[in-house]
Amino acid sequence: MINPNKELAIVVLFWNNSDKTIKCLESLYKQKKQRFSIILVDNNSEKHYAQKIFKWLKKNRIMKLEIKNQDIEENLFNIKKICFYKKNKINYGCGLGHNFGYKFCLRNGFKYIARIDNDMIVPNLTIFNLVNRMKKNQFINALSPKIMFVNRPNMIWYSGTKIGNNLKMQKACSIDSPKGHKDNKSYKGLVNTDAIAGCASIMKASKLSSSGLSDPEFFYGEEDTELSFRLKDSPESLKIDLNQKIYHHISATVGENWGKNIYYNYKYRLLLVKKIGTFFDKFFGYSFSFIKFFASCVLIFKKSHSSKILQKYYALKHFCQKNYGDYDRINYYKVDIFFKGINKKTSFFDILKKIISNKNQFN
Repeated sequence: MINPNKELAIVVLFWNNSDKTIKCLESLYKQKKQRFSIILVDNNSEKHYAQKIFKWLKKNRIMKLEIKNQDIEENLFNIKKICFYKKNKINYGCGLGHNFGYKFCLRNGFKYIARIDNDMIVPNLTIFNLVNRMKKNQFINALSPKIMFVNRPNMIWYSGTKIGNNLKMQKACSIDSPKGHKDNKSYKGLVNTDAIAGCASIMKASKLSSSGLSDPEFFYGEEDTELSFRLKDSPESLKIDLNQKIYHHISATVGENWGKNIYYNYKYRLLLVKKIGTFFDKFFGYSFSFIKFFASCVLIFKKSHSSKILQKYYALKHFCQKNYGDYDRINYYKVDIFFKGINKKTSFFDILKKIISNKNQFN
């Protein structure tokens, strides 16, 4: 029989951004009916960000227990207001960063493991309802709620996806429609999906373990889709519960650097195609990526193209050189500095200045 205090563990990964992390934790500790332990994984944040979170924990009388390599006493899992804290030595990124939390959960025998990113706000009873849904449907390996925008709470950011040719996410609101879709009565019930939302999901611990956890070659982006591919063993095994809502601040996990986000998105979409794509996915996916880059070169004086040309160039170059995963863990700050200041209004002449001023910092 499962210890009720070990039914669910929630892994929250953060890098800097203490304000959003605190709001996320606040919403989680307000949850009722469902017992769970929170594993807070610090991806090597600057010290003052972590200290701000520690002060909040102390103020709210939440015990902080740092995880090292020691065994955890069983009675500590009975404490409702406790936060297990793991400090990573470097910024391991999303995939490998979460794995440290997952391994702790598996080592301590939890039945379900949730990933809730630090930029999420979780309404009361949502966790209870999602776990209850998992318990009533034994065929479900992983489950996500409907995800809404924080600043536009009536707009859907994610409601499930169908992966088509070239692994295009055909129903992922954040990709096909950056502004989202207005919520309505049609978005109700339990629906199949080809990929769960990594930012908010609950997984069977046994299935996560047998699937091999997150692929460490993914630093930021697409690690959830690749993991979904391994978690899915039937059309019914991945679900979206559209009756449950969670609210999302976009891009708080990696930061507000638009140029850097575009670079990662391009590169790790290519890696996803490489990992799980068919021959035709790879042929058309790679070809289309190069065509888009050359089109941007031709249309360089249009800001919609000039603002993304550096990201496309380096994403293609680094992908071909197999510079992902460990490369990004080593060069994270270089990437951050190089792409800082690039936005949707960046012109061709701004790009030239960027290349000249940073020619020896990033290659």
